[in-house]
Amino acid sequence: MTKSPLTLLLASLLAANAFAAPSTHERLTTLAQEIVQTTSRENPMQATYLGIPGMDGDLAIPSEATRAAHLARLKGWAAQIDAIKSAAGPSISLVDADDAKLLHAQLDEELDGLLVRQTDRKDYAGPALAVVGALYTQFLHLPIPGRDDATSADLHQAWVDIASRMEKSPAYIEAGQKLVTHPGKLFGTAGSKQIAGAPDFIGGALTDAAKEQLANDPATLQRFTAARDALLATLARSDAFIKAHVDAWPENFAMGKAAYDQMLQREQLLPFTSKDVEGMARDELAHGWAEEAWLKSLAADRKVAFGAESGGGMAPDGSALIGYYRERIAQLTKFVVDHDVVTLPQWLGAIDVVETPKFLQPVSPGASMDSPRLFAKSGNGYYFITPPESLKDAASRLDMNEDFDRDRILSTAAHEAMPGHFLQLSIARRHSDYIRKIQYSGVFAEGWAFYGEEMFVRLGLYGDDLDARLFTARWERVRGARVVVDVKLASGEWTLAQAAKFFEEQSGFTKSASEAAVAGYALRPGYVLAYTVGRLQLEQLLAEYQHRVGDKGSLRDFHDRLLSYGSSPFSIVGPELLADLDKPASAVRAVANY
Repeated sequence: MTKSPLTLLLASLLAANAFAAPSTHERLTTLAQEIVQTTSRENPMQATYLGIPGMDGDLAIPSEATRAAHLARLKGWAAQIDAIKSAAGPSISLVDADDAKLLHAQLDEELDGLLVRQTDRKDYAGPALAVVGALYTQFLHLPIPGRDDATSADLHQAWVDIASRMEKSPAYIEAGQKLVTHPGKLFGTAGSKQIAGAPDFIGGALTDAAKEQLANDPATLQRFTAARDALLATLARSDAFIKAHVDAWPENFAMGKAAYDQMLQREQLLPFTSKDVEGMARDELAHGWAEEAWLKSLAADRKVAFGAESGGGMAPDGSALIGYYRERIAQLTKFVVDHDVVTLPQWLGAIDVVETPKFLQPVSPGASMDSPRLFAKSGNGYYFITPPESLKDAASRLDMNEDFDRDRILSTAAHEAMPGHFLQLSIARRHSDYIRKIQYSGVFAEGWAFYGEEMFVRLGLYGDDLDARLFTARWERVRGARVVVDVKLASGEWTLAQAAKFFEEQSGFTKSASEAAVAGYALRPGYVLAYTVGRLQLEQLLAEYQHRVGDKGSLRDFHDRLLSYGSSPFSIVGPELLADLDKPASAVRAVANY
């Protein structure tokens, strides 16, 4: 049978299309996948945190050679992104251009961490704490046979992996410590406190679980026990070394103003300088003080005291507290649904409330959310709480870090769980765009969670109660004050003592709590600004949304759209959200699998 010219033409076109060059989006996605897979093999603990299976028993021993090779790879990947953008030319789509920016910023953050901030050169406790953190993540996510398709074999393999990783830990820790060429005093002091809490987890909860779940597998239990003892001995030696030398180590956490500004713009994609950020923080601090003054006047008129009396009543002490937290999260979930705040997807996982382990309490004294891991099957999360020694004592001093009444618990849970971090990050991890899926902008995540605190006050969650409003105002003061501290410490303008004094005066924290908080900010420069800057950028975007859609819009529509772009900086999310306003929210959500 003779083929017509049209048939031959179609066949040739199809053949040509089969060998067409990959699109810009495909090239960027392939590169992003290569980056994640390669860095996870280089550092299997990252794979554990991301929920990538198959590497939980591994540790890659660090060295100067592996550090240099990693730096070379990072620079090579950055050059590939530049080449992909150049090949696309001016016709590159908004989404592809933004994906390239996001991927480049991720690499820049890691490059600057190694070349500018050099944390791995300064933090002697870092390798030990990295191992403990990875083991705790494995412990939290031990498979439960019958749940999420897990089997008894999966549980057994998980314990083999834990034992295997612990066996490799002493060598990993000692090799990592050799890379610490100029240890810092603050890194050592803070790290020592965390290491001191590690035996409580390793010799306590982890060992108890191993004895129970490996009761019929004495060989693996014996292997676990031997590896545990070797790890505990290494941790003890590390802590002893720090204590013996820390007083002679310099304070070397400051990076300088130029490096701080570079971090804001190059890594966080913010259109601001440190001067801009400090101005925002001082405005927020002043507003928090003003709000508190108004509330004090209102409380005087009502003849009511702040605290549990105007905060929905005291929470229960003891074992009942965990259940009380679960009830408050359920209350928040119902409020979100009843008031059309945001769409809650049917597939949303569960939140388990657990006590914060002791090794994390020095750096996480309040509540915190461990959201679902990025690539894990399970969509469940863990809400960590640190119960006060005495709720009554915490209430008597209106302690900012110890939630003692109903409304304070609601406010913090709104930030951490519903509709804060748990909901937002659960949605982000399902995005169909791989590059959006792997993003984590603290400015977006914390901005969304902080914004929700005041939103619930305005929407009437607390009725006429005053304590939640005071709590919100005081946290506004805290957020503003700590950004000022962050800028001043990172730039080298203030000492730790100056920063702690300012923070104590402005935040309402006790002297000891202020000193501990300021130490934490110094060791993680650029993070605490996420709350202040993120909320402001979110509110600016909401204003622009209202301006464009008018009465056709709604709070739920805005929130649904907002959460559909992944955990990306607002400099990326804002223009894309506004460009997509001609599309129904359902179409925008569909791209995010939301």
